[in-house]
Amino acid sequence: MAVAEPESAAPVPAFEHHDEPYCQPRKAEADLGRQSKQLAEDECGLVAPDRLAQTITEFVEWRAFSYWLRLTVETQGFVSDPMIAILRERCPGFLDYASAFTKEHPREPEFLWLRFLEWTDERLFHVSIAEGWRHALGYYATRDPRMDQIRAHWKQCRRAWKLQPPASFPSFEAWRESALQHR
Repeated sequence: MAVAEPESAAPVPAFEHHDEPYCQPRKAEADLGRQSKQLAEDECGLVAPDRLAQTITEFVEWRAFSYWLRLTVETQGFVSDPMIAILRERCPGFLDYASAFTKEHPREPEFLWLRFLEWTDERLFHVSIAEGWRHALGYYATRDPRMDQIRAHWKQCRRAWKLQPPASFPSFEAWRESALQHR
């Protein structure tokens, strides 16, 4: 049964389908992915495999901390006194770094977790940068199954906590343990 269009309906524009323009971004993305993989593989020659594996574990741990930090601060809407104490204990110098950035960039939104990622890269993973294997570290760490678990748990918590924030926030260790149980 055909449905008649109302007379006042605007004509629907006809789109020509060209395979080439739609394939170019996918091809470009695939090319970029191949280049990134090749760079990571090349950089692996600059670091011993066991050192890379250990550094990936450390990288994943600090990224997990950054997800927990982001989740907690964004849910609360501020950096609580207990969080300040945790940051001072675990990350000496970070709050000064974040404060200096805010003073230097007063018009930029304050994303504490982004400042944390920058700080960890500069302070904790500077050796991989100096020795030329930082790309390999990031490439393999972001593909580590633990990162998938952490990201999935962060997304799940973010959705749930937007609807109903927890009565008390979990410690990082408890949150990470829960994340690594996430399937």
